[in-house]
Amino acid sequence: MRCRVLPSTVRGALLVVPLLLTACGPKTMDARLRDAERTADKASTALDDAARHAEALEPGAMERSLDEAKRLLLTKDLELHPEAQMHLDRYKELAAKLPVVKASREKRDLDQRLEAARDAIVPRSRAAADALEQLPAANPSTAQCDDAEAKVNEARKAIDGSQELFTKDADFASWAKSQRSKNEKGLDAIARCRRGAAFLEGPVAAWTKGLAAHAEAKKVKDVAARVPGLSDARTELSRCAKDAKSFEADQATAATAFVMPRGKAQTPAQLRTTCEKALKKADADLQKAGAAAKKAAKKKK
Repeated sequence: MRCRVLPSTVRGALLVVPLLLTACGPKTMDARLRDAERTADKASTALDDAARHAEALEPGAMERSLDEAKRLLLTKDLELHPEAQMHLDRYKELAAKLPVVKASREKRDLDQRLEAARDAIVPRSRAAADALEQLPAANPSTAQCDDAEAKVNEARKAIDGSQELFTKDADFASWAKSQRSKNEKGLDAIARCRRGAAFLEGPVAAWTKGLAAHAEAKKVKDVAARVPGLSDARTELSRCAKDAKSFEADQATAATAFVMPRGKAQTPAQLRTTCEKALKKADADLQKAGAAAKKAAKKKK
């Protein structure tokens, strides 16, 4: 061991030399036993910590505690302690458990991630399914389509966010993919909804405006003064007949009888026929009004 210089005010070599010899001498057996006792206590504490971390499935902290215990167990003179072998055996037992603790922690973490992913997907998928189920085939609106699409996108986002787990759990991957398949079918339903809404907000709305304009024009007593209103009616009814044709050729809308603002439900083909008939009446009244307007203009001359 290193010598420690002991400060002394004693003068004379005869006194200084014995003091130095005492400070530099080897440890006594009692000192070695005391050191072994302290080291054994520290090793026992480190092993207790490792066991506690193993119980809590904390492999990182457990490994650090085992490393500390190993360092202490390799300390010289620890073999003098009566429980040295017991500590060493306990260290070996805990070290053998470390891979199991790591695997258990990984499984627990994975289970928690899977549960969190399901918690994110399930309510969103249900909300999307409910919104899709409530879409009216014969009377959809853009607002309903937007709401359903937003919910489907939320569900799809939750599913896509869990793709990292697909390779870690086959059952979860199969379930999540089935949810995604339902979402893809939902997009088809939304596309049909939007085409239906476009039909109602396009040619059907034009038909309604045309009929209303025609009716208002006919209320005017002066036949010649009906020309502007009848022209508006003709424009709307012509647009209805023209635009309805595109919906006749669309599989999403061709066979659907949509709820009309007035009268019975009609398919796009039926509405086109209805608008063409109304257009003929508007044209006839417009011709009469035009003739009356010309006649009135001649009288003024």
